[in-house]
Amino acid sequence: MSEPRQARTGAVLFGSFDAERRWRPDGLASLPQLADPGADRLVACMDEALFAAAEPGDLLITREPVAPALVAAREAAGYTCEHHHTGEPHPGPDADADVEHRLLANAGLLRRIGGSARLHPYAVLPATGVLAELTGHAADAPGGEQVARVNGKAWSSLLAARHGLPGAGRVVRSAAELADAVRSYVEPGHPVVLVKDSYGVAGRGTFEVTSERRLTRLVAHLRRQEDRGLAVEFVIQPRYDRVADFSSHLRINPDGSWLLLGIQHLANSGYRHEMSGPVPQALVGDLRRPAHPEAMELVARSLAEEGYHGPVCVDSMVLRDGTWIPVLEVNARMSMGGLNLRLDDRAREHGLRSHLWQEDVTIPDGFDVDHLLKLLHEEGLLYEGGTGAGVLLLVGGALVAPRGRLICAALCPPDEFPRLRAATRAVAASAGIVLARAA
Repeated sequence: MSEPRQARTGAVLFGSFDAERRWRPDGLASLPQLADPGADRLVACMDEALFAAAEPGDLLITREPVAPALVAAREAAGYTCEHHHTGEPHPGPDADADVEHRLLANAGLLRRIGGSARLHPYAVLPATGVLAELTGHAADAPGGEQVARVNGKAWSSLLAARHGLPGAGRVVRSAAELADAVRSYVEPGHPVVLVKDSYGVAGRGTFEVTSERRLTRLVAHLRRQEDRGLAVEFVIQPRYDRVADFSSHLRINPDGSWLLLGIQHLANSGYRHEMSGPVPQALVGDLRRPAHPEAMELVARSLAEEGYHGPVCVDSMVLRDGTWIPVLEVNARMSMGGLNLRLDDRAREHGLRSHLWQEDVTIPDGFDVDHLLKLLHEEGLLYEGGTGAGVLLLVGGALVAPRGRLICAALCPPDEFPRLRAATRAVAASAGIVLARAA
């Protein structure tokens, strides 16, 4: 008589934080941008932060190893889960493969994933569907084509325009149409117009048009690509005079029902995420035409109709004149704000709130993340669980010479966040880390 099959338990968390690049269809024209050889290295280690969404009994699989001292610091703070990494890649063309492809090449981890109850990927990529099929989790991954489509900025802009929502961007599909759209915003008095790549990676997918000369150069750049047979797809919007940014975090279930998980205040550095934290309740309560719940219902219903289920982040903003733009962008995946919301849920059990921030830094040769953790501990700044305020270092792999990113969460009463962030920066500076921007 055969032994009964062991019940599946826990969730598996993994993912690639440059999902937009992998969703981007072949044959699309691109915006001018400076090469940033260090950016891919930083993005590759961001999956360390997924521990924030893990529960005891879950399995986190990262692309690279996580420093043992950092794992120990998280466990001391009460964040415990099983952890594996995909192993050292073999030299050759697959050395820079994303975590999904590395998992597909790792029979041992595939068996381990097959023994888990659920898949919780950061984002659903083409390889995620293959992985889900192989491990018996096909129901956890919506179709790759649908996921790629709804994550394009064109999809969310057309959704907003179709329903008459304020701030809808204009989708253009030729260089000539782009020029007309930009000028249509300049003529009423918008001094800066934004051209957004439909699948641009955060911080590198937006081009500011500040003059006719700059527009002329952009159009020439795109026409050269059109001549080579590339297709144009961009979203055009004015740069709004905003006073508040926030993100709403939803979960859409396979049956189409949905849940609002929470709302986060949002701050950006340029066009990249810089900080997420508690949002003033009065801000959301004052939103009208449409009311906030109505706008989120529209997004959730539209995503479900496309066949999507899973986590969603909807970026919104309030303008100086009181107008609110309910659907600036839809990200049908996990997000930094969503991870902070998970940290915040646990912090609130102890009367604290979570404030996640990240900033560019310069790292000295020979830097060791263990040393930074030791200094933070000596200064009484490390969060160690319970009601005492403190800081969690979220991504140790981003602190590698010469350029890196300091990514932390301060768990504290809201009025203590500025002090904790300043103290953490001071300790980082004493460890040789140079902040790219002063506080």
